[in-house]
Amino acid sequence: MTVLSIENVSKRFGVVQALSDVSLQIDAGERVAFVGSNGSGKTTLMRSALGLLTCTGRVRIHGVEVRADPQGALRHVAYIPQVAPPLDATVQDLVRTTCALRGQPERRVADLAEVLGVDFASIARSRLRDLSGGTKQKILAAMALAADAQILVADEPTANLDTQARLAFFSLVAARPSDAVLILCSHRTQEVRQLVNRVVELRDGRLKGDAQLVDVIRGRALCHVEVVASGPEARIPLQSLGFSAVTDDLWQRTCTPEEKLGLLKEVLAHRTCVADLRVQDVDAWQPTVEES
Repeated sequence: MTVLSIENVSKRFGVVQALSDVSLQIDAGERVAFVGSNGSGKTTLMRSALGLLTCTGRVRIHGVEVRADPQGALRHVAYIPQVAPPLDATVQDLVRTTCALRGQPERRVADLAEVLGVDFASIARSRLRDLSGGTKQKILAAMALAADAQILVADEPTANLDTQARLAFFSLVAARPSDAVLILCSHRTQEVRQLVNRVVELRDGRLKGDAQLVDVIRGRALCHVEVVASGPEARIPLQSLGFSAVTDDLWQRTCTPEEKLGLLKEVLAHRTCVADLRVQDVDAWQPTVEES
Protein backbone atom coordinates (compact mmCIF):
# COMPACT_ATOMS: atom_id res chain seq x y z
CA MET A 1 0.00 0.00 0.00
CA THR A 2 1.36 3.41 -0.98
CA VAL A 3 1.80 5.65 2.06
CA LEU A 4 3.60 8.62 0.50
CA SER A 5 3.30 9.75 -3.10
CA ILE A 6 5.53 12.50 -4.52
CA GLU A 7 4.55 13.54 -8.04
CA ASN A 8 6.55 15.92 -10.26
CA VAL A 9 7.80 18.04 -7.36
CA SER A 10 9.97 21.03 -8.23
CA LYS A 11 11.31 23.84 -6.06
CA ARG A 12 13.22 26.99 -6.93
CA PHE A 13 15.02 29.41 -4.61
CA GLY A 14 15.57 32.51 -6.71
CA VAL A 15 17.84 31.50 -9.58
CA VAL A 16 18.65 28.13 -7.98
CA GLN A 17 16.60 25.14 -9.14
CA ALA A 18 16.74 23.05 -5.94
CA LEU A 19 14.39 20.28 -7.17
CA SER A 20 13.46 19.35 -10.72
CA ASP A 21 10.42 17.19 -11.43
CA VAL A 22 11.03 14.56 -8.72
CA SER A 23 8.56 11.66 -8.49
CA LEU A 24 8.58 8.60 -6.22
CA GLN A 25 6.33 6.46 -4.06
CA ILE A 26 6.97 4.96 -0.63
CA ASP A 27 4.97 1.96 0.57
CA ALA A 28 4.09 0.73 4.05
CA GLY A 29 7.05 -0.89 5.80
CA GLU A 30 9.71 0.77 3.66
CA ARG A 31 12.71 2.45 5.24
CA VAL A 32 14.07 4.95 2.75
CA ALA A 33 17.12 7.20 2.82
CA PHE A 34 17.37 10.40 0.81
CA VAL A 35 21.09 10.69 0.13
CA GLY A 36 23.45 12.89 -1.84
CA SER A 37 26.25 15.37 -1.42
CA ASN A 38 25.65 18.84 0.04
CA GLY A 39 23.30 20.84 -2.18
CA SER A 40 21.86 17.77 -3.88
CA GLY A 41 18.29 18.60 -2.79
CA LYS A 42 17.66 15.86 -0.24
CA THR A 43 16.62 18.14 2.64
CA THR A 44 14.57 20.31 0.27
CA LEU A 45 12.71 17.22 -0.92
CA MET A 46 12.05 16.11 2.64
CA ARG A 47 10.79 19.54 3.71
CA SER A 48 8.65 19.83 0.59
CA ALA A 49 7.07 16.46 1.34
CA LEU A 50 6.16 17.71 4.82
CA GLY A 51 4.62 20.92 3.52
CA LEU A 52 7.32 23.00 5.21
CA LEU A 53 8.25 24.46 1.82
CA THR A 54 5.91 25.45 -0.95
CA CYS A 55 6.60 23.61 -4.19
CA THR A 56 5.03 22.73 -7.50
CA GLY A 57 3.75 19.23 -8.05
CA ARG A 58 1.75 17.09 -5.64
CA VAL A 59 2.52 15.33 -2.36
CA ARG A 60 -0.04 12.94 -0.86
CA ILE A 61 0.07 10.98 2.40
CA HIS A 62 -2.44 8.14 2.60
CA GLY A 63 -4.14 9.74 -0.39
CA VAL A 64 -4.56 13.12 1.32
CA GLU A 65 -2.86 16.03 -0.43
CA VAL A 66 -0.52 17.83 1.96
CA ARG A 67 -1.10 21.27 0.43
CA ALA A 68 -4.90 20.97 0.51
CA ASP A 69 -5.27 19.36 3.95
CA PRO A 70 -1.99 19.52 5.91
CA GLN A 71 -3.58 18.60 9.22
CA GLY A 72 -5.28 15.53 7.78
CA ALA A 73 -2.19 14.38 5.88
CA LEU A 74 0.42 15.04 8.56
CA ARG A 75 -1.43 13.35 11.43
CA HIS A 76 0.34 10.19 10.28
CA VAL A 77 3.81 11.83 10.52
CA ALA A 78 6.41 12.52 13.22
CA TYR A 79 9.45 14.64 12.39
CA ILE A 80 12.97 14.97 13.79
CA PRO A 81 14.52 18.15 12.35
CA GLN A 82 18.25 18.48 11.85
CA VAL A 83 18.35 21.80 13.70
CA ALA A 84 16.24 22.31 16.82
CA PRO A 85 14.02 25.42 16.76
CA PRO A 86 15.31 28.18 19.10
CA LEU A 87 12.33 28.00 21.44
CA ASP A 88 12.08 29.90 24.71
CA ALA A 89 9.64 27.27 26.03
CA THR A 90 10.87 24.88 28.67
CA VAL A 91 11.28 21.23 27.76
CA GLN A 92 8.41 20.37 30.10
CA ASP A 93 6.04 22.87 28.47
CA LEU A 94 7.04 21.77 24.98
CA VAL A 95 6.48 18.10 25.79
CA ARG A 96 3.20 18.82 27.59
CA THR A 97 1.82 20.82 24.67
CA THR A 98 2.93 18.33 22.03
CA CYS A 99 1.54 15.37 23.95
CA ALA A 100 -1.78 17.16 24.51
CA LEU A 101 -2.10 17.81 20.78
CA ARG A 102 -1.31 14.21 19.94
CA GLY A 103 -3.27 12.68 22.79
CA GLN A 104 -0.34 10.74 24.20
CA PRO A 105 1.11 10.41 27.73
CA GLU A 106 3.97 12.72 28.67
CA ARG A 107 5.65 9.87 30.52
CA ARG A 108 6.33 8.13 27.22
CA VAL A 109 8.57 11.00 26.07
CA ALA A 110 10.44 11.03 29.37
CA ASP A 111 10.99 7.26 29.21
CA LEU A 112 12.36 7.42 25.66
CA ALA A 113 14.61 10.34 26.58
CA GLU A 114 16.04 8.22 29.39
CA VAL A 115 16.75 5.41 26.90
CA LEU A 116 18.66 7.93 24.78
CA GLY A 117 20.70 9.01 27.79
CA VAL A 118 18.86 12.09 29.09
CA ASP A 119 17.93 12.56 32.75
CA PHE A 120 14.60 14.11 31.87
CA ALA A 121 13.80 15.42 35.36
CA SER A 122 17.05 17.38 35.45
CA ILE A 123 16.35 19.30 32.22
CA ALA A 124 12.54 19.52 32.28
CA ARG A 125 12.52 23.17 33.47
CA SER A 126 15.32 24.26 31.12
CA ARG A 127 14.54 26.16 27.93
CA LEU A 128 15.02 24.01 24.87
CA ARG A 129 17.29 26.63 23.31
CA ASP A 130 19.64 26.50 26.30
CA LEU A 131 20.40 22.78 26.00
CA SER A 132 23.46 21.32 24.30
CA GLY A 133 23.10 20.20 20.70
CA GLY A 134 23.16 16.53 21.67
CA THR A 135 20.51 16.93 24.39
CA LYS A 136 18.23 18.87 22.05
CA GLN A 137 18.56 16.09 19.49
CA LYS A 138 17.68 13.46 22.06
CA ILE A 139 14.59 15.33 23.26
CA LEU A 140 13.34 15.88 19.69
CA ALA A 141 13.95 12.20 18.86
CA ALA A 142 12.12 11.09 22.01
CA MET A 143 9.14 13.32 21.16
CA ALA A 144 8.95 12.00 17.60
CA LEU A 145 9.30 8.34 18.59
CA ALA A 146 6.71 8.74 21.35
CA ALA A 147 4.12 9.81 18.79
CA ASP A 148 3.99 6.25 17.36
CA ALA A 149 3.20 7.77 13.96
CA GLN A 150 3.34 5.40 11.02
CA ILE A 151 5.75 7.72 9.19
CA LEU A 152 8.91 8.88 10.95
CA VAL A 153 10.81 11.57 9.04
CA ALA A 154 14.33 12.18 10.35
CA ASP A 155 16.81 14.75 9.05
CA GLU A 156 20.35 13.81 10.14
CA PRO A 157 18.90 12.45 13.42
CA THR A 158 22.18 11.26 14.96
CA ALA A 159 24.39 14.17 13.90
CA ASN A 160 24.97 15.37 17.48
CA LEU A 161 24.55 12.09 19.33
CA ASP A 162 27.25 10.23 21.23
CA THR A 163 27.93 6.59 20.36
CA GLN A 164 25.70 5.14 23.10
CA ALA A 165 22.76 7.38 22.16
CA ARG A 166 23.25 6.59 18.47
CA LEU A 167 23.05 2.86 19.14
CA ALA A 168 19.98 3.36 21.34
CA PHE A 169 18.31 5.35 18.55
CA PHE A 170 19.06 2.56 16.05
CA SER A 171 17.43 0.03 18.40
CA LEU A 172 14.33 2.17 18.95
CA VAL A 173 13.81 2.63 15.21
CA ALA A 174 14.34 -1.09 14.58
CA ALA A 175 11.63 -1.90 17.15
CA ARG A 176 8.94 0.06 15.29
CA PRO A 177 6.02 -1.95 13.76
CA SER A 178 6.56 -3.81 10.50
CA ASP A 179 4.28 -1.44 8.56
CA ALA A 180 6.05 1.68 9.89
CA VAL A 181 7.79 3.92 7.38
CA LEU A 182 11.12 5.68 7.92
CA ILE A 183 12.27 8.53 5.70
CA LEU A 184 15.85 9.40 6.57
CA CYS A 185 17.92 12.27 5.26
CA SER A 186 21.58 11.46 5.87
CA HIS A 187 25.09 11.52 4.48
CA ARG A 188 26.42 8.90 6.92
CA THR A 189 26.95 5.47 5.39
CA GLN A 190 26.84 3.72 8.78
CA GLU A 191 23.54 5.36 9.66
CA VAL A 192 21.99 4.45 6.34
CA ARG A 193 23.20 0.85 6.55
CA GLN A 194 21.73 0.49 10.04
CA LEU A 195 18.33 2.00 9.36
CA VAL A 196 17.11 1.65 5.77
CA ASN A 197 16.46 -0.86 3.03
CA ARG A 198 16.06 1.53 0.10
CA VAL A 199 18.18 4.45 -1.07
CA VAL A 200 16.93 7.40 -3.12
CA GLU A 201 19.89 9.38 -4.45
CA LEU A 202 19.60 13.00 -5.51
CA ARG A 203 22.06 15.08 -7.48
CA ASP A 204 21.59 18.72 -8.47
CA GLY A 205 17.92 18.50 -7.52
CA ARG A 206 17.20 15.51 -9.76
CA LEU A 207 16.49 11.88 -9.00
CA LYS A 208 19.77 10.13 -9.75
CA GLY A 209 19.01 6.67 -8.40
CA ASP A 210 16.39 4.62 -6.55
CA ALA A 211 17.50 1.16 -5.48
CA GLN A 212 17.60 -1.35 -2.67
CA LEU A 213 20.34 -0.68 -0.12
CA VAL A 214 22.16 -3.94 -0.85
CA ASP A 215 22.51 -2.98 -4.52
CA VAL A 216 23.77 0.51 -3.68
CA ILE A 217 26.38 -0.80 -1.25
CA ARG A 218 27.49 -3.50 -3.67
CA GLY A 219 27.79 -1.09 -6.55
CA ARG A 220 29.30 2.01 -4.97
CA ALA A 221 30.47 1.58 -1.40
CA LEU A 222 34.15 1.82 -0.56
CA CYS A 223 36.19 1.18 2.58
CA HIS A 224 39.14 3.32 3.62
CA VAL A 225 41.95 1.35 5.28
CA GLU A 226 44.72 3.06 7.24
CA VAL A 227 47.76 1.20 8.55
CA VAL A 228 50.31 2.49 11.03
CA ALA A 229 53.61 0.84 10.14
CA SER A 230 55.87 -0.36 12.94
CA GLY A 231 59.04 0.50 11.03
CA PRO A 232 60.63 1.07 7.59
CA GLU A 233 60.55 -2.68 6.88
CA ALA A 234 56.76 -2.36 6.34
CA ARG A 235 57.22 -0.29 3.18
CA ILE A 236 57.66 -3.15 0.71
CA PRO A 237 54.72 -5.38 1.86
CA LEU A 238 52.38 -2.38 2.14
CA GLN A 239 53.32 -1.14 -1.32
CA SER A 240 52.74 -4.62 -2.71
CA LEU A 241 49.19 -4.52 -1.26
CA GLY A 242 48.42 -1.23 -2.96
CA PHE A 243 48.94 1.11 0.01
CA SER A 244 50.32 4.63 -0.43
CA ALA A 245 52.36 6.48 2.16
CA VAL A 246 50.76 9.50 3.84
CA THR A 247 53.66 9.97 6.25
CA ASP A 248 56.66 7.79 7.09
CA ASP A 249 54.53 5.55 9.30
CA LEU A 250 50.95 6.09 8.03
CA TRP A 251 49.76 4.24 4.91
CA GLN A 252 46.33 4.14 3.28
CA ARG A 253 44.25 2.68 0.46
CA THR A 254 40.60 2.12 -0.44
CA CYS A 255 38.89 -1.13 -1.35
CA THR A 256 35.42 -2.50 -1.99
CA PRO A 257 33.48 -4.27 0.78
CA GLU A 258 34.09 -7.56 -1.02
CA GLU A 259 37.87 -6.94 -1.00
CA LYS A 260 38.00 -5.80 2.62
CA LEU A 261 38.35 -9.10 4.48
CA GLY A 262 40.91 -10.48 2.06
CA LEU A 263 42.95 -7.29 2.28
CA LEU A 264 42.90 -7.29 6.07
CA LYS A 265 44.04 -10.92 6.15
CA GLU A 266 46.99 -10.05 3.91
CA VAL A 267 47.86 -7.03 6.07
CA LEU A 268 47.73 -9.12 9.24
CA ALA A 269 49.94 -11.75 7.62
CA HIS A 270 52.64 -9.07 8.00
CA ARG A 271 51.60 -8.27 11.55
CA THR A 272 55.15 -7.65 12.74
CA CYS A 273 55.17 -4.66 10.37
CA VAL A 274 51.82 -3.29 11.57
CA ALA A 275 51.46 -1.23 14.76
CA ASP A 276 47.77 -0.39 14.25
CA LEU A 277 45.06 -0.22 11.61
CA ARG A 278 41.67 1.39 11.04
CA VAL A 279 38.87 0.62 8.60
CA GLN A 280 36.22 3.23 7.83
CA ASP A 281 33.30 3.32 5.40
CA VAL A 282 33.43 5.92 2.66
CA ASP A 283 30.07 7.44 1.72
CA ALA A 284 28.60 5.37 -1.11
CA TRP A 285 26.88 8.31 -2.80
CA GLN A 286 29.72 10.81 -3.01
CA PRO A 287 30.32 11.47 -6.72
CA THR A 288 33.35 9.85 -8.24
CA VAL A 289 35.90 11.91 -10.18
CA GLU A 290 34.32 10.79 -13.46
CA GLU A 291 30.86 11.90 -12.29
CA SER A 292 31.90 15.27 -10.84
